[in-house]
Amino acid sequence: MIACSSSAHGLSSPVVARLARRASGGVRNVSPAMDFGDSFYEGFDAWAAEYPEEDRVTYPSLFKLPDNCYEVILEKPLGIAFIENNDGGVMVDYLVDGGNAAASGAIASGDTLLAVTACLAIGPKFERKLIPSRYIDFDTIMGAIGSNEPRFHKKRKNDVILQFARPGAPYENDGDPFEGGNRGVTDYLKSLEFPVDSPWRVNLG
Repeated sequence: MIACSSSAHGLSSPVVARLARRASGGVRNVSPAMDFGDSFYEGFDAWAAEYPEEDRVTYPSLFKLPDNCYEVILEKPLGIAFIENNDGGVMVDYLVDGGNAAASGAIASGDTLLAVTACLAIGPKFERKLIPSRYIDFDTIMGAIGSNEPRFHKKRKNDVILQFARPGAPYENDGDPFEGGNRGVTDYLKSLEFPVDSPWRVNLG
């Protein structure tokens, strides 16, 4: 559901701009026969499990979300009305009664979206990645959500993975995460940024 009009804020990401165009019909649909690429995000726990146990024990803060942040997997339609934050990104305005978000029991009005999965065709393959969404614009976020389709899912599910911060979530680190400190939202979002040579950062506009 759309709760407000869009405007540009903060980070301008070429890949999600393409996703927004795809959702609005501006990009040709890819072939259903496309193969999976090297990356398919299935959730934070699955991502963390790919690392050696030694790393997870030594640097526990790097393998958990910041305090007062959480991840949820929802089937579409989500049943969430988003509204723009004053400093960019979106927050939850309200949940639709009887919708999938309300049924999850996890999401509340006032929670801010930090990241969301998006699907992108890269040559003859496609990938699903978690993209940092805290400061990107409303329409781009809606396009990213809309790009999650069963044909781009390994199990043909119609789900989206979203990460939220509750009001009061710490944005700054509490100490050094590599020395036992706790990671804040800002540092976590930096860890989601794509390398400069990633196809996800190529401006296709």
